[in-house]
Amino acid sequence: MPIAPLARDTLTDGVIRELQRMIAAGEVEPGGWLPPQPELAQRFGVGLSTVREAIKALTLVGLLIPQPGRGTQVSPDAPAILDTSTLVRARLQELDAIQLCEARQLIEVGLSVLAAQRATAEDIAGIEAALRRMEETLHDDRAFAAADLEFHLAVARAARNRLLERFYQVSRELLAETTQYLVALPQVKEHSIQLQREILHAIRAGDPEAARRAAERHMAYLGQLIAGSQP
Repeated sequence: MPIAPLARDTLTDGVIRELQRMIAAGEVEPGGWLPPQPELAQRFGVGLSTVREAIKALTLVGLLIPQPGRGTQVSPDAPAILDTSTLVRARLQELDAIQLCEARQLIEVGLSVLAAQRATAEDIAGIEAALRRMEETLHDDRAFAAADLEFHLAVARAARNRLLERFYQVSRELLAETTQYLVALPQVKEHSIQLQREILHAIRAGDPEAARRAAERHMAYLGQLIAGSQP
């Protein structure tokens, strides 16, 4: 079925929603394969880079599984992933940014503590790689925000609690516009890197209390910024 090209102001978010709709509607079955990226770009009237960004975002939450040389597979767990995300998003959309930040703070601090207890060497390597990408993208707000999300999702995966990971992802999506605004402020990126480096050090050391303190400092800082950004 032909899909109307997306308006320019939706772009990646619009592709994400359309891919979720296709999967939820059964147009692509769990365990099945998405159409090739060039075909998706043509259907949605967007560039290949936008399609890739959308696929990466849905990969981070476990809905899609890229298979090098073969394409992009829909997770066999897609129905459960979609149900959780939809339910949480419907509830959280009624809240304002400050309330969402408070909820995210509770979740993220808990994830950091669990990650310090459960992270493997592979998990730690993933967190380190995301932090390096943040350092490398200081002059690109969009890329920095993506690397920041990757850092926090790497911590969430290391916590080994899929429900908390889903809650975190949805709360983060609902704060996406605010986050994009905040990273453009002077010194925010540099300070965020320093605070997240402290979280990494605590997880690497296997120190849950240090991870808690570092995550609390980071979230308190973000909370202050978000409160200051509200009308």
